[in-house]
Amino acid sequence: MSKVKVGVKVGDKVLVVKPGYTYSSFDRMFTKLGFNNTEINEEFERGLIATVFAVEVHPTFSDTTLLALEAQDGSQCLMDTKGVVKISTEISSDEEFDIIRQFCDEVLSSQGISDKDIFKHLLKKSCK
Repeated sequence: MSKVKVGVKVGDKVLVVKPGYTYSSFDRMFTKLGFNNTEINEEFERGLIATVFAVEVHPTFSDTTLLALEAQDGSQCLMDTKGVVKISTEISSDEEFDIIRQFCDEVLSSQGISDKDIFKHLLKKSCK
């Protein structure tokens, strides 16, 4: 039997970065992992933060690890680990930093917030 190869475990928080890695219908796995709905579970949108409630190796593809995720509103989703980034208190790799930075840049620019605005805010907070 294959072992789960990723550093994501039950209870971890993850950020959805590639929703296309969702398994919206996989009744056998939904049942095995304890999903509320064992028929259909829609994909989470990019940027959503979810909690991992189960981790399992794909029954057919031993190099694929599946995460059972739950959003704050109680909705659930089954996703390949390639679709998420683990949220931690420390940046564990340059790749993780780049993914988080790219996501933050997209969100901030869509809100009209510049790097200069962020710097001013951080400077004010550090001077308090």
